[in-house]
Amino acid sequence: VSSTMSFAHTGQLSPISNGMDMSCTAADSSTSVSPSASPPLDAMHAHGAASSACADPWAMEYPDSSHLHEIAGSSHSHDDIAWEQDSDDILTVPKLEPLDDDDFCMDDLKEAPLTPVAAGDHLSALDQPKTKRPRGRPRKHPLTPNVATNKITKGRSKTGCLTCRKRKKKCDEAKPRCMNCEKNAVVCEGYPEKQIWKSGKERAEEERMRSHSLPLITMQPIFHGLETVEDRIFWKHYNEHLSTVLTVEGEHKNAFKDMMIPIAVQHQGLMHSILSLASKHIDFETPYGINVMRNNPTTTVEALRERSVYHHDQARLKFYDDVEFSHAEPSPEYKTLVSARYGQMLCFLLEALAEGNPRGEHRLHLSAYRNLISSSPPDDSAFFSFIAEFFQYHIFADELIHSAGSLEPRQQSKEGAPAPHIHPPRLLGVADGLLEYLSQITAIRNTIRSNMLAQIDPVVDYVSLYRAAEIDAAIRDWTPRWPPGDSRDRVGILYKQMLWIYLVRTIYPPSSSASPSMASSTISLHLVHSSPSLGRPTSSAVNTPPQSASTSCASSPRLSGFGPGPIPNLQAGRQHPRPELPPRKNSSLDSSNTAVASQAGSSRANSPPPIRQPPQHDPRITVAIDESLAILDTFKPSDPSQTLLLLPCFVIGTACFTPSQQDRVRAAIKTIKGYTGLRNTDRVMDVLEEIWRLMAKGQWAVVWDWPGVARGLGLDFIPA
Repeated sequence: VSSTMSFAHTGQLSPISNGMDMSCTAADSSTSVSPSASPPLDAMHAHGAASSACADPWAMEYPDSSHLHEIAGSSHSHDDIAWEQDSDDILTVPKLEPLDDDDFCMDDLKEAPLTPVAAGDHLSALDQPKTKRPRGRPRKHPLTPNVATNKITKGRSKTGCLTCRKRKKKCDEAKPRCMNCEKNAVVCEGYPEKQIWKSGKERAEEERMRSHSLPLITMQPIFHGLETVEDRIFWKHYNEHLSTVLTVEGEHKNAFKDMMIPIAVQHQGLMHSILSLASKHIDFETPYGINVMRNNPTTTVEALRERSVYHHDQARLKFYDDVEFSHAEPSPEYKTLVSARYGQMLCFLLEALAEGNPRGEHRLHLSAYRNLISSSPPDDSAFFSFIAEFFQYHIFADELIHSAGSLEPRQQSKEGAPAPHIHPPRLLGVADGLLEYLSQITAIRNTIRSNMLAQIDPVVDYVSLYRAAEIDAAIRDWTPRWPPGDSRDRVGILYKQMLWIYLVRTIYPPSSSASPSMASSTISLHLVHSSPSLGRPTSSAVNTPPQSASTSCASSPRLSGFGPGPIPNLQAGRQHPRPELPPRKNSSLDSSNTAVASQAGSSRANSPPPIRQPPQHDPRITVAIDESLAILDTFKPSDPSQTLLLLPCFVIGTACFTPSQQDRVRAAIKTIKGYTGLRNTDRVMDVLEEIWRLMAKGQWAVVWDWPGVARGLGLDFIPA
């Protein structure tokens, strides 16, 4: 009851009072609550009387009972508490656990010392803003605050197996094979070798130590002549590029590799010749040459040119040594020596074509071939067929220009070894005999040219006409015999049309009595063949007299073939030359005439150039040229037949009178140069441009004799 009172008075239970009440209750059972007890206040009085009788040192003195009656009465009146007696109403007494330490005393407890705080930390703590209380009703069970921790983000693992890294799968890194690959039935490629990171200085030091530790060896060249980086560049260019464009054969069947390379391995002179030819063929200003230099940064253009000169000199030196050696007694090496000599002459010929040599050096090698083939032909029939076809093709093409200027006997008329049976043919016109007609037409043209120079009438005699009729019938009966799908079949048709144009233009020369311009052209033809100079005249070296309005611009004596020597009196060719009029003095019409002339000049500049055709022009030639140009347009730039198209482009271009036809020939020759890389195409364009310039001037006799035009320009080359 005292505990209850204590709770009612203080609002909490007192463990001391509760202990005292329990002891007194145990001692005196008479004070137990009876069923007929009065309300709790009466029990409190009874218990107070009994407690006074207990002799306990923990006894406490409570207030007067009268005062308690007042408190109880007031609470009873306010709360109106009614007690109902029931068997279940038992006063609940809290259980107190006995203390283990009887000597425990609250006074022995001391306050823990405070943690010393520095003055700076105290000020920084004061400066920090207070955290705001979150809005809303506080949680019954507040969340634990998120403590900011330095979380270490694990990067992408680089120690997994190679298979899982390629598949971008997580690897368990089991050894020797990961279980992920085993589970997915994938071949485990294993783990990459662990590499320790090292700085640049450490790597350089290791490389230096390794170079000092390794023994030095000298790698000797596998072939004689291939000693430097430049030599290997030339060797690669010959095998992968040059040998392909020199023949129409496929890449897998090429005589320049299958026949020339095995001989070059055994003969140093031929190896030097091949490398010299390859070095002269590379043009370092083209995209191909720039790419070669980019792929070989260890060399320079100057080093390549120096090495080219070295191979050129060594090739000539070895060739002359072999010529002296051949006069001695035959040896077991004689067979290889003869084949290598033919190979070197072929390389020398191609080198002149690759450089575009205008001095006629190729003719030395053609003459050397004719002399050697008659006395010492190669023993190998296949090699003999390859060499004979290639040289004979260029002999036919060389007659187009050389035979007109030199007036020497034709090379074909000289005695020589019988032509071998060429099988399989690689070029066109030699094995099938088509270029034989080209040589015969050239002979007719030389005869007509001689008659024109000697002023023989008629210039085309009966013998020439009869031979021309036979050649025309033979050309019509000729048919190409190439397998289906071979592009040389179309090239054969183009050669056939070329020969017909060449024949018609030969037997129909311009007449000197057709117009006044013809007389001037005939004089020019005499001057071209009689002038010792081969240079092209300049405009300042020609004295041009005034012309009348009725005189054609084609009669201008500004002709090609003049040299720096004295200019002949061309007025002698005119029957009645007009006297030179003195210049007019001050005239009122000078200004008006000048204005009219300037207006006329500007209108002529805007108008297209006039198309000039020779008198008595045969329209059949125009049709044949258009058909030939249409065939030329069908060849792709990468077609191997581009090697054979320069000769027909040159012959057909000499008969192109319209600017549109001339432009198509220019485009075709540009494509040929892009494929072959031979710079003799530039010499062909030089001659054609001069011929077309003379066409615009109307000098038809000089245009007809285009070999003389080439000689007047100082160009002696093979147009093939």
